[in-house]
Amino acid sequence: MSAQMAAATSNVLLASYDAVPYGGGAIVATRPDYLAANARLRGLGAPDAAHCRTLDVGCATGGNLMAMALAFPESEFIGVDLSPKQIATARATAHALGLTNVRFEAVSITDIDDALGTFDYIVSHGVYSWVPRPVQRALLDVVARTLAPNGVAYVSYNTYPGWHGRSIVRDMMLFHDRPDLPAGERVARGRKLIELVASSVPKSQSVYAALLREEIETLDTVNDSYVVHEELEAENHPVYFSDFAQSAEAAGLRYMCEAYPSVTDVQLSAELREQLRQLSADDIQYEQYLDFVRNRTFRRSLLCRSDRTIARDTVPEALQSMFLRARCVVEPSTGSSEPDTEVFRTSAGTAITMSHPVVRAALHVLIDSRPAAVSFDDLLAETRARVGSVMQVTAELLADAMLRCAMVRLLDLTTHGERCATRLSRCPTASPLARHEARTESLVTSLSHVQVRLSEFDRALLTRVDGTREERALVDEMIAMSALHDVGLGTTPERRAVEDTVRAALEQYRLCALLVE
Repeated sequence: MSAQMAAATSNVLLASYDAVPYGGGAIVATRPDYLAANARLRGLGAPDAAHCRTLDVGCATGGNLMAMALAFPESEFIGVDLSPKQIATARATAHALGLTNVRFEAVSITDIDDALGTFDYIVSHGVYSWVPRPVQRALLDVVARTLAPNGVAYVSYNTYPGWHGRSIVRDMMLFHDRPDLPAGERVARGRKLIELVASSVPKSQSVYAALLREEIETLDTVNDSYVVHEELEAENHPVYFSDFAQSAEAAGLRYMCEAYPSVTDVQLSAELREQLRQLSADDIQYEQYLDFVRNRTFRRSLLCRSDRTIARDTVPEALQSMFLRARCVVEPSTGSSEPDTEVFRTSAGTAITMSHPVVRAALHVLIDSRPAAVSFDDLLAETRARVGSVMQVTAELLADAMLRCAMVRLLDLTTHGERCATRLSRCPTASPLARHEARTESLVTSLSHVQVRLSEFDRALLTRVDGTREERALVDEMIAMSALHDVGLGTTPERRAVEDTVRAALEQYRLCALLVE
């Protein structure tokens, strides 16, 4: 690609993202303490997240980075993005929050030089597949040049073979698209076309119909911004994992692991795993064969410098220096349940049955401690107390069991615990970032770095939970507001009903890690 063509492509992308900002919400797997935990599991001593430098390439409106900056005030964060409009929004938000440890720059990936220095952690979410090949190479070059010796980089991208099927739908939407229309109309046109085609497919084409239906279900779960930049963007270049790993290696980087464990991988039989291993010359080929089996569409890959030594398999004992956080609830028991078993449901909706007394006891400790993360030492002590004399609970046994739970997303691993409220105070205080977001958005960022969807009532209440009001004052304000605005209470709500609603909302804020200590 010539310099002129590259510049033209950048101009098209810039216009697209200025017109429809992609957003910059929290992505928990990109946070430094989560990246550090993944590195430790592979034997790499990653830098301390509490005193680190982090670069976000393609930061959009900066929400993800600002959540990190609030969590780690002694660390430094820099976000870069092609869109000056999105950078201006990020800077305004940082100023409103009084953040001094984060800054944002409008710059193209191809123009990033060494002036920014080196970084312990580099994040690039939603960029690699959505830029031309030369920019992909430039991105990996930036990572290779600026990553600290024991640093970790996160790069997400669309993958084949899964995207072969999704590309069919994307091609239809592109063919039918009218770029001159407002974003909402473009998305509505695309959805309507796919639904029309799906409803008209002959019975003999059941596989095709199922593919279309699956894509319609996906489109129903995302906002217009996602559809515009995923399905209607001119640039979207999925890659095979093996090709991505080869490109990373050519830049001087090494594939380490995925940021999120895959439940599908854990469910594969040992026999199939062994067969795939026999077909594979190395770990990269093995990962590619796994993608063929699961028809993978998306990866969040972690990279380190190529001269680092990493463990092929996870190191369970590394958990003994970590914090653990529940991402599951226990299902109420039923009469049909087997004795000495319990069903735990992940935040993604997956139900997993557990019978081992140590695993069950440890998960209950974590669930009872929500929203806080628990240190391994505290978890070990509390699990021993709950199990009693039924079984000896060693550190090694618990670490191995908790690693297995992490692999099926029953819990998260981190190197630091957030300072979130574990009980309601007299004058509760919500996260300043969440309060700021609630003024204009229904999705807000929790202290545990996940997005929480709020109702109109919850949004209005959250903006007032600033540490200056007791519960009674919050009730008074919500009653007064109900007379002026529709917040789901009616125009003349009964005080007792509002008191119950406010109290329940505050408790949910606490459980969702929206309240600070």
